[in-house]
Amino acid sequence: MPLQRVFKAQVITGEDTPASDSPSTWAIRSCDLRGCKNHEKLEKCARCRTAMYCSRECQKADWARHKPYCKMTTDFPSIRDPANSGEAPLQRHLRLWTARFDASLICAAIVALQLNKQPSNIDTLGMLITLRPRPHPEAGARFQLVSAEVIPMAQMMAILVDYQQAQARAGADVGPTLAELHQQHRDALRAKSGGTEDYATSIVIARNEGPYPLPGEHNMEVRFKPLNIHRKFVRSPMLTDPTLDWYGSLEYQVNNDVPNREKV
Repeated sequence: MPLQRVFKAQVITGEDTPASDSPSTWAIRSCDLRGCKNHEKLEKCARCRTAMYCSRECQKADWARHKPYCKMTTDFPSIRDPANSGEAPLQRHLRLWTARFDASLICAAIVALQLNKQPSNIDTLGMLITLRPRPHPEAGARFQLVSAEVIPMAQMMAILVDYQQAQARAGADVGPTLAELHQQHRDALRAKSGGTEDYATSIVIARNEGPYPLPGEHNMEVRFKPLNIHRKFVRSPMLTDPTLDWYGSLEYQVNNDVPNREKV
């Protein structure tokens, strides 16, 4: 059986990015506007508190891309911990984690769903991630990977339905379903990009268990995470190697806090 290569962590470049533009160092969190390399004085989007920008100009320039995810996040807020008047620790750290490891999840999904070989898998499959807390000085890295698996889209949608029903029981005004909004946003992104971009479906579940549970009454937190997939990355030579171990790569990046970054 051939050995599988673990893609540890670095900046992921698109299929037509010159080799001279490929950074050789591991990346840190930078401005979420594609093409902006600034990593200093980043501020969070005030609505979703997930995206980060170095200036109002960059935030405005990225709004068309970020708007669907931002709206979905604010339309479907996490269920509040009754013991905590603000955001519960499990919710907060999962929100920060999904922002920090966004590019790592995108790369894992591209390989795991085999989008280079079978683009239609984005319609029929999704990625389910399970985490548990661990101590770490970085607030966005306080989880370790328990599992990551590819499951049928019908099963993904069933998880979302269960989550939304739990929100309704907690008194949230949920309105349209997450599945409906996700499809609307996918259709809009494909139309706007001329078919070069789409959202893959992922769900991240944080179970508050193990030797280092976070304070609060939450035993579990579910976060729906649409993954912005660009055709350039699907075709990137860095992600089309048949020996690439997507799970081992994601596990290494998460557990060692070395998230990927994208470069168009």
